[in-house]
Amino acid sequence: MTINLRLAIGFGSILLMMLILTSIGIHRVNFIDNSITQINDVNSVKQRYAINFRGSVHDRAIAIRDVVFSRNQKELNDTVKEIRALDKFYQESALLLTPTKISMSSEEMAIYNRIKNIEQKTLPLIEQIIKDRSSNNLEAATLVLLNDAKPAFIEWLATINQFIDLEEKSNQATTIEVREVASTFAGRMIALTLIATIIGSTLAYFISIRIRNSVGGEPQEAAKVIAKIAQGNLTGKVDSCCDDSMMSSVQIMQAKLVKTVNGIISSSDELSHRSSIVASGSQQALVAAETQVVYTSSAVSSLTEMSHSINSVADRVHQTESNSKITAELSLKGRTAVQKVASEIEKISTTVKATVEQVNVLQERTSEIGDIVNVIYSISDQTNLLALNAAIEAARAGEYGRGFAVVADEVRQLAKRTGEATGDIEKMIQQVQEDTRASVKAMEATVPQVENGLLLTNEANQLLSDIQTQANDSLEKVLEVVQATSRQVATVEEITKSVEEVANMAKESSLSLKSNSEEAVSLEQLSGKLKQDINYFVVK
Repeated sequence: MTINLRLAIGFGSILLMMLILTSIGIHRVNFIDNSITQINDVNSVKQRYAINFRGSVHDRAIAIRDVVFSRNQKELNDTVKEIRALDKFYQESALLLTPTKISMSSEEMAIYNRIKNIEQKTLPLIEQIIKDRSSNNLEAATLVLLNDAKPAFIEWLATINQFIDLEEKSNQATTIEVREVASTFAGRMIALTLIATIIGSTLAYFISIRIRNSVGGEPQEAAKVIAKIAQGNLTGKVDSCCDDSMMSSVQIMQAKLVKTVNGIISSSDELSHRSSIVASGSQQALVAAETQVVYTSSAVSSLTEMSHSINSVADRVHQTESNSKITAELSLKGRTAVQKVASEIEKISTTVKATVEQVNVLQERTSEIGDIVNVIYSISDQTNLLALNAAIEAARAGEYGRGFAVVADEVRQLAKRTGEATGDIEKMIQQVQEDTRASVKAMEATVPQVENGLLLTNEANQLLSDIQTQANDSLEKVLEVVQATSRQVATVEEITKSVEEVANMAKESSLSLKSNSEEAVSLEQLSGKLKQDINYFVVK
């Protein structure tokens, strides 16, 4: 049952009792008013007129006696004049006391008619006495007075008194009834008032108890508590008298709000701290990534130069291959001069051996370059994985950013290793260039000897077969060097492509880290805004 319904029933009951009380009061008051009106405006008026009748009849009875015993004409005239005045007074009251002017009961009508009949019988006797006395017939007047008028006046006064007593009796009966009604009315009014008071008080008590139990306390206190909570003050104490009341729910809500707000404050502090760490780590990783971009760009440039140098060496080796073929052809023509050019061939052999040694050294350097290339491959793979991890950590940086500094440090170390390897590659390239120059010098040193040998080949035809054999062997060696150089060129190109890919990935990582740094700053600003908003609540 709702509070509105309870209040409606409570106040409706009180209003119903008040309506009943008012209705009974109006009915009783109307009855008393009608009864008093009947006494004052009807019965008392009729009684007043009857009293006028009695006074007039009584005074005329005395006056008619005085008429009979008057001593002179003047007394007679004055007495008759008095009788006429009393008759006039009687007739004035009689004009007002008529059934047409005032309502009468059957009993009143019977008495009224008897009064009128006695009046009609007595008035002629009065006139007869006055007439006899006026004619000085005292004896006749006395006889009429004593024998007829006296009994008539007595009966007339008795009948009028009966009418007066009837009205008095009616008034007394009405008064007694009014008093009874008034006395019972007072008791009923008091009883109904007490019942209404008891019912209203009981309902008000139970409704107030129910409201207090539903609210959990006084409504004013509940309003104050809720107003404090609405203003963000969660430190106020909430008391509740009932477990299922509104105040109990507010108490639970306040506890949960305090817990929630404390959690948000703690989380916002942690978020702010983590955001600062992430922002710092992102900035460091960005610097490292930009440094890596510089290093990788430098490595690409170095590898490009090395590729050009190796290509140059390859061209020279191809030229050497052509020269070796020419030497083999010329050796066929110089068989006759083999003996003459033996010593020169030995010098050429020595020079060729030196060239072979230089080429072998170049091959060893190339092998070392291969090892370095492997290292670069390894660094490239690890850099690729670390770049992937960095991207994953960057995506997760919005929450905690754990491990991001470690990944960034690994990236820096890998970049350092890449720089060192690049430096080694550069040194190796320089060494290869130096060795190549030495090889060129050595080959240039063999040119005059070869020319001298060519001049003697006409005389050393027999010996050229051996030279041809050695030339073919040199040609095979040169072919091996050509193949090795070609593989170096292909390898260096692959290394260059890989390093370029690493550089591109480093640039992409730099852009991602820059975006992460901006997002970290935004996250830190958002954390500050969250702190500002949550400071609206007071929990301590």
